[in-house]
Amino acid sequence: MDKSQTRCLSSLYSTPPGAWQPHLAQLSHHLGQISPHWNEQLQQYEQPPAPIEEFIISPLYLGLKGKIYPGVLESVQAIFEGDYNEAVLCWGIGAGKSFLSSLSIAYMLHRTLCLRDPQEHFGLAPGSTIAFLNMAPSAQQARRVVFTEIRNRIANSPWFHSGFAQGEALKTELRFPKNIVVVPGCSAETFPLGYNVLGAVVDEAAWFIETEEGKDYAEEIYNALQRRIRSRFLDGGLVILISSPRHTEDFIEKKLREAETNPKIYASRQPVWQVKPKSIYCGKTFDFQGMEVPVEYQADFQRNPQRALRDIAARPTDALEAFFTDPQATEAACDATLPPALDEMGRWRADFQAPDKLPRHVHIDLGISRDACGIAAAYCRSALDNPDEPEVVVELAWQLKAPEGGEVDLSRVRQLVVDLRRRGFNIAQVSYDGFQSVDSRQILQRQGFQTKLVSVDRDLAAYETLKELINTGRLRMPLYEPLLRELRSLELVRGRKVDHPPRGSKDCSDAVAGAVSEAVRAWGGGEITGHVV
Repeated sequence: MDKSQTRCLSSLYSTPPGAWQPHLAQLSHHLGQISPHWNEQLQQYEQPPAPIEEFIISPLYLGLKGKIYPGVLESVQAIFEGDYNEAVLCWGIGAGKSFLSSLSIAYMLHRTLCLRDPQEHFGLAPGSTIAFLNMAPSAQQARRVVFTEIRNRIANSPWFHSGFAQGEALKTELRFPKNIVVVPGCSAETFPLGYNVLGAVVDEAAWFIETEEGKDYAEEIYNALQRRIRSRFLDGGLVILISSPRHTEDFIEKKLREAETNPKIYASRQPVWQVKPKSIYCGKTFDFQGMEVPVEYQADFQRNPQRALRDIAARPTDALEAFFTDPQATEAACDATLPPALDEMGRWRADFQAPDKLPRHVHIDLGISRDACGIAAAYCRSALDNPDEPEVVVELAWQLKAPEGGEVDLSRVRQLVVDLRRRGFNIAQVSYDGFQSVDSRQILQRQGFQTKLVSVDRDLAAYETLKELINTGRLRMPLYEPLLRELRSLELVRGRKVDHPPRGSKDCSDAVAGAVSEAVRAWGGGEITGHVV
């Protein structure tokens, strides 16, 4: 394309609405000399859509020059100028994700309205409605946040009012000529059904409902949207997923990993300070896990490192609000010199024998079909540096999983307890949680074991005991990866309960918490005291 053709194309975008046709004819003549295909494509438009940067900054369109973060503009340009049919943006809170969503839908709407006959262009039946959706974890959020931003972008755009005047604006949707609508959605995966969806934004994709049965509503909605888009527009549509991270296995993190091998997915992970202009910061930084973070956020990272890492730095933690907030202390409690009790096949090690006659406390967290079963054995002694403080050693931590389609063998669990006694361990108590444990406790009682019903879920006491022992360096436990993985991912739920993330587990950690807390209780005649960090 020579300079005169370039000037012709540029003048088209800067021409006031209503005066396009003479320029369009001139541009068609120039492009037809280069490629008949370009001419053919151009004839399908009443006006060629503006380039994305022009659309955002020009006063004829959105007029946002100087009013948009550089990082937001760069990302929107990259999405629409690349060969992508998906975009995944994991940004910190306040970086401008909802604003970017409104720009994206407004631009997709602009490109479609520029077509003479969108339905004919996309091979749809005459009169078919073409929809652009913005989805959010709740219908209220979809309407209040992104939908309001979209409506504001359109309300302040001369282009939408002059060339393609907006139709009726409702609380539930925006209607435009040529049977085009913008609709705010909700968390139901059935919502996209019935729409010819050309483009969609899924806002806060990591924060949709996740069930313990493994259902992630964000993934369900994404799949429903892609089915609607590809069945009608093939690769002509676009889905944009935008969110701050939640945990390492949330949907946005999964899509970021998928983008590493899928060139059709645009991926971006940005902390807040990399999206906002540098001029708003003083220039001083501090180091946090290898990141140079502006000092303006230092208090946030000191107050709650996990939350700041997630919300500001856009880095997921293993848990929504980690219960064990010092991962280094948790890892330090794992003692590689402790002899493993069982081998990889679950068989006792020949040299695993009782070294003394100190009383052992065993706790079993039962599971039948879905869950695994955790078993742990621990003993308590006076700390070497302070005889008035307890020190606990976990000698056994093990997870037994039910076979696929089967159940955990409860007799195998009881046999492990019997085997411990045969190996010389002084079993002072065997405790179970309340789930179907009556029969097992009765059987063990008949074999001479002292049993007890103990639940670590009723309150935080057992886990707080475990946490203080870890944080103060008074716990030793085997380097057992399933246990360490569970401890890393445990969440504090509303400050009252310790739980695992969706599709996670805590069978082994429950067993350890129960064995440790019961050992401490027997040693000191009560619970551990002191401040739990």
